Amino acid sequence: MSFHRLIPAALCASLLAAGCSSLPADLGHADVARELSARGLSTPDTTMRNDVRVWLAAPLSLDRAIQIALLRNPELRAETARLGFAAADVYEAGRLANPLLSASWRAAGNEPHAQLTLGIAVNFTDLLFVHARTKIADAQFEHARLVVGNAALDLAADVEKAYRRVAAAERQRQLQTTLMQAAQTSATLAQRYFAAGNLQRRELALEQAAATQAALDADRAQLAVDLARGEFSRMLGLARDEQAWTLAEPLAAPPAHEDEAAALVTLALAHRLDLAAARRHADAVAQRYGLQRKTQWLDGATIGVEREREYDGGVHGGASLGLALPLFDWGRGRRARGEAELQIAEAAVDARRLDVIRDVDAATACVAEARQRVDRYRMQLIPAREQIVEQTQRALNYMLVDVFELLAARRQSDLAYGGYLDALRDYWLARADLARAVGRRLPSAPDAANSETSAPPPLADDAAAAMPMPHDHHPAATPATGVDDEH
Repeated sequence: MSFHRLIPAALCASLLAAGCSSLPADLGHADVARELSARGLSTPDTTMRNDVRVWLAAPLSLDRAIQIALLRNPELRAETARLGFAAADVYEAGRLANPLLSASWRAAGNEPHAQLTLGIAVNFTDLLFVHARTKIADAQFEHARLVVGNAALDLAADVEKAYRRVAAAERQRQLQTTLMQAAQTSATLAQRYFAAGNLQRRELALEQAAATQAALDADRAQLAVDLARGEFSRMLGLARDEQAWTLAEPLAAPPAHEDEAAALVTLALAHRLDLAAARRHADAVAQRYGLQRKTQWLDGATIGVEREREYDGGVHGGASLGLALPLFDWGRGRRARGEAELQIAEAAVDARRLDVIRDVDAATACVAEARQRVDRYRMQLIPAREQIVEQTQRALNYMLVDVFELLAARRQSDLAYGGYLDALRDYWLARADLARAVGRRLPSAPDAANSETSAPPPLADDAAAAMPMPHDHHPAATPATGVDDEH
């Protein structure tokens, strides 16, 4: 086959091959789901959006809440939609630029025929390196998929933290309500003692102030519940009429064993999707830099065919080739820019790797500190406070103290339990941050799911119901400082 026929044939074959490129299947959503499943996070099918209201009618587990967030959260939906941009890049990388059609017409004097030249050409660089450009676009598309998967994992960690905050806020509200009721009982009892002449005005004011303060604390606890529920509903993407949900999982005690830091670092380096995305981006930059070096002398080159009709009616045709002459721009700027971009991408991978190690170590330390705080409350402070209440109760039975000392001891015991709830909340928040740092579900997660529910708050019984009333004129009812004659 002659040269002028070989070029058109090759051009047609290349055009047909380029025309076969298509958008990635389902825009990569299935690949994202597989990456998440390998990290312990199952993704719901989009057809399940209609089931959300049914799910909300039952007590909401943490796993179910995460499923709803993956379906409804608008920020994640926007991040997922960006896969369309990367898919479009893959599609366009596998296709040639539109061919350039040229035509010229010239007439000479009284000649009966004019000279007509027709030509069609395509970018030779695109034609030669279409496969390489497709590989680069595939790498960038994989980077985009990994970014979306990492966003889903981040959302799961945020949902878990919001879930724990709601559970802790509701327990604190219950506790503060109990404390408020106990303080009101104490204030009512103090008023009776004062009316009977067995209590000074200062002690009465102290009890009344304590009752008011307890009411203020209960109000703040209710506000904390409302704010935590609102933040949780926003994260799940729930409408205003979908916020009558309840939680199925109260705060639980820590699991029996924690994960080892060294093993978690190894897991993180293998499973962190943001680290994998940084690596894939660096690979794409390296491929693009290599392609730039190969094509620096071919930039703007075109290949095509021309057909020319002469003045005498004769027809001529053949191949055409266009090449940019590197007289002014030798491509050094593009090479320097590509090399700098590659160095930045490689440095970003190293920085991300160091961040992963630091994040896991820091999150592990936070979990250890929070667990120690939980243990100190549960094993030391709360038992000590309960012992004080027990001993004060015995002293009251022997008329060695008054009823207000017993109520004060019980308030301190309840406050210690409030600190325990805060520590327990901080522990589960730290575990959520640790899972985020590792980039997958923690190995101890099954043990954590089966851990025992934290003990209920100690009830502040109505001590006054079992205590001597002022009208009994019992000596033990009189404070040790004596009775103020002025009421």
